[in-house]
Parts: sequence; C-alpha cells; structure tokens
Amino acid sequence: MRKRKSNRENLKVAIVTEHLWKMGGANRVLECFCEMFPNADIYALFGEKNAKKRHGLLSEEICNHKISYSKLNNLPFVKKYYQYTFGKWIKNIEKFDLSDYDLVISSSSSVAHGVITSVDCFHLSYIHSPMRFIWDLNKTYFGKDKGSHSFPVGFVSKIPFNFARIWDVSASNRSELLIANSHCVKNRIYKYWKKDSIVIYPPVKVYEGEIKMNRQDYFVSGAPFEKNKGGKFLLEYAKKMGFNLKVIGSGSMLGSMKRKYGKYQNIQILGWVSEEEKWDMLSNCAGYITAGPEDYGIFPVEAISCGTPVLAFRGGGSLETIEDGRGGMFFDWNNFEDTFGKFSTKKWDYTDVRKSLKNFNTKDGFKEKIAKVLVDNGIQI
Repeated sequence: MRKRKSNRENLKVAIVTEHLWKMGGANRVLECFCEMFPNADIYALFGEKNAKKRHGLLSEEICNHKISYSKLNNLPFVKKYYQYTFGKWIKNIEKFDLSDYDLVISSSSSVAHGVITSVDCFHLSYIHSPMRFIWDLNKTYFGKDKGSHSFPVGFVSKIPFNFARIWDVSASNRSELLIANSHCVKNRIYKYWKKDSIVIYPPVKVYEGEIKMNRQDYFVSGAPFEKNKGGKFLLEYAKKMGFNLKVIGSGSMLGSMKRKYGKYQNIQILGWVSEEEKWDMLSNCAGYITAGPEDYGIFPVEAISCGTPVLAFRGGGSLETIEDGRGGMFFDWNNFEDTFGKFSTKKWDYTDVRKSLKNFNTKDGFKEKIAKVLVDNGIQI
C-alpha cells in the first residue's frame, strides 16, 4: 500500500465535478478548490472544450488547470441535451482513473461523489445536494405535468431510478468526509444516505458598492428555469398581477419560458448577464424573489448584500440566510399574492437589510475552513 502523502508540495490532487459549462454557484466552489491547489487536475463529465477562447464562460483560474472530460462530452451538440444522457453518467464517472492521486475533492450535484479512488487516497466530497430528481423531487420532475418536462417524456421511462438510488447510497460511502453546503442539504444527506456530514457554507462574492436608497419599480429573480425552482409559478403570478419582473440566469427551461412569457410587457427574461449588469439590477431593484426551495441559494444572499429585501419560498436553504421581517419575507404556495402585497408595500430599511446578511462565506473564509478540515485529517495545506 502506498503511504498517503501529507506534504502539500508533493501532494497529487484531482478535483472532480459533473459539468463545466459556465460559472454558476457550484463552479464558484470548484474555483476555490483550484486556487487552493494550483497544480490539481480537473475531471468532469461535460464542459466547454474551448473555454479559454470563449471568454467569460469559465474563470481563468479553472481554465489554467488540466481538464479531462468523459467520452460523453464528445457526443455531437451534447451541450443541448447532456441532461438526457443521465443513464450513462454513473458508468462514466466511475471510468475516471484516479488511482495515482493522494487527494481527491469532488464537487457533487449528482454523481461526482461516486468516483472510485485508491485505498490510500483521501476523498473529500462537497455536496451541493443528493440528486433531487431521483429522491424528493422525482414527482416534480417526472409527475403528471408532462407538458413542461425538462427531460423528454419518452426518455423518462428508460432512466433506471431504482438502480440510481441504490448506487447513490453506495457511492456516499466512497468519501472519507462529506461536506454539505447548508443544513438543508445536511438533513437531506442523512435522510437518503444515512450519513453524517459537516456544513460549510459556499463562497459568495458580496456587493461592495454603495447601498441605493431610491429603488426602481421592478423585481429580480435569478435562474428559475428548472422544475424545482418555481419559475412557472412566479411567471404566472407576474402575468396575472402585472408587477415588473426581470429574470436573469440560465437553465433547461429558459427557452420555453421565454417563448411563453417574454411577450408580456412587464416581464423581461434576460438570460445570462455580466457580473456588472447583475449587480446593477440587484442594487437598484425593489426586491428579489426566489420562487422555489433552494439547496442554499447564492442569488438571494447576493441580493441581501445589496440591501435588497428577498421574498422567498418558505423552505430549503433560504431559511438559513434570510431573516424574516428584516432581510425579507417568506411565502407559502397558497399565499403568494397576499405576501407579495405586504412585501412590496413595506418601507424597507435597505441599510438594515444589508446588516442582516448571515450564514455565508467569503472566498477566503471558505478556503480557510476547507483547509482546516483537511489539516485535521492529516493533509497539510
């Protein structure tokens, strides 16, 4: 057996994730791991092969690392339908040869935690969530509302969900340490995997500008374009009630929602925007709305850092980051209209909203906490 190395200089490190299409929240976490280990190799199922040439898709830090993709990434036009290949994810994540690494860090939203490592390798898994579409949100994704599936209906019956659940529980035993991105996810890990985990909140870049006191008459929502994000629910209410709504970000249902709701004058579905545009919108809007249960929810934290109050669905990670009545308000599925009325007419103290910011990490704070965990387990950072 090869003795595990503890010296950072000689440590051979691999970082594993599912996809590297753009700089979403999960890849901001991965970027921190890259900064901690500048010589690490990256493995991913999918991603941009020419990200260096397509400025802005991935950070320079990630692009500077050696990236290896699975064979699935060679499929023609795979970016348009990679979600539909779920039945092959497990096989391909296990194909990565990580036998020569001393430390493996997986940043997992679905299957990355299931990589196979050598017996003397330390494997840390940062869990954004167990696969929600095979567990608690299976009916949300694949229930009776077949007209709005993000997966083709004919393909659904071919997905081996029972096998995937068995594999998922088994794969949770492949890490020496599980880190959850929120207490919400920690609870989900225990519910479905019966495993303990520790919580380290993800890194969030907060607003550094001046808090605006005079707000414009519009609301913002970020990336509600998946079945669990409540986008259809929110856009139906915006259509019905007529409040001005700007929707940013991307997701599998972006195109269909834009076609259906983009024709209404009070609704702007803007898609992916630059960091500058995002901060400009968040700092000037009357409020931010998150319409579904978040695993953690980086967008709402960013909004609060701008002094912008958040109207959030009562559930998920939002309960950990939003102080009710001070940083925002919570609604339930049956009282959105009434709660929105109270939220939109309340005289918010925007400076105090900013002061209510809680339960997040700066990039440096996140890296310090990850480093401490590794040092406590014999890995010198």
